[in-house]
Amino acid sequence: MKLKEENKYKSVLTTSYVLVNGSPATFVLYDEDGDWQVFGDDEVSEDEEPYVVSVEEILELEPSLRKLPDMQPGQAVARDKNSTRWFFVEDEE
Repeated sequence: MKLKEENKYKSVLTTSYVLVNGSPATFVLYDEDGDWQVFGDDEVSEDEEPYVVSVEEILELEPSLRKLPDMQPGQAVARDKNSTRWFFVEDEE
């Protein structure tokens, strides 16, 4: 599944850094439940509440997410904040 092909009203979890502070998205998880999570380079504290936005909103906020590769549940991708090229993150287990 590509994020840009997802239902535009599906919810996406993100952080205040990406949503409010404009930090570039650098890590995306398409979790085992089929939910999307978008993070930046900023360290997120355990007590920070996630923000929920729609696919449409996150794609408008961060156009580089339109270039995400086709992902299966449980896969994650990352990129350097100055790059538009996403690469798969290998599971470290």
